[in-house]
Amino acid sequence: MDFKFELVINSLPFLLKGAWVTLQMSVLGIMFGTLCGLLLAFFLLSRRKFLEIQTKMLINLIRGIPFIIQIFIVYYSFSSFGFEIPAFASGVLAMSLNTAAFQAEIIRAGIESIPKGQSEAATALGVSKLQTMTRIIIPQVFVKILPSITNELITLLKNSSLVSVIAVVDLTRVGQQIVSTSYSPAEIYLAVSLLYLLMNLMISQGSKYLERKTAIYR
Repeated sequence: MDFKFELVINSLPFLLKGAWVTLQMSVLGIMFGTLCGLLLAFFLLSRRKFLEIQTKMLINLIRGIPFIIQIFIVYYSFSSFGFEIPAFASGVLAMSLNTAAFQAEIIRAGIESIPKGQSEAATALGVSKLQTMTRIIIPQVFVKILPSITNELITLLKNSSLVSVIAVVDLTRVGQQIVSTSYSPAEIYLAVSLLYLLMNLMISQGSKYLERKTAIYR
């Protein structure tokens, strides 16, 4: 069977629109997930044992449930309470919560890797704990964990293909729609996979660039 190059070329504009949706969801998911992960990391480092234990239970719960099930829970939970939110927002929320559980441990380890002497020196100079954390500790932490965050973003981008089950018109969903009308799954899914690969390569190269720029702070 001949490879249908013309079909792929004609489908490319639609696939690129889907890829843009996928990239938007992944970036938003990693941003909100990082903020939530940072909060969870603080809870893990809390001196209040009860808070630490509850946070660990929550993290283990999220990490132990398949991502596709988490998508369904988020999407249908709002409907059960009479709230209708767009599928795109549900997908971003599910992605954010999922990656937050993984990033919490990454950020916690990053904070613990910073020498305590820095905090003690800041305190001796009269710097508040909040300023110490936001201006001294956190910037160093994110430089240290940048490779791990990049890997998490790549994983999240690949997992984003699952949001097509709630009718988000992402790259995978667009590919499915084209296949249903063209009956050429091999060509279309190959194009879809190459677009995912291209996005992941762009993320990897962007991360390497940031690593070089922030190497002085390591």
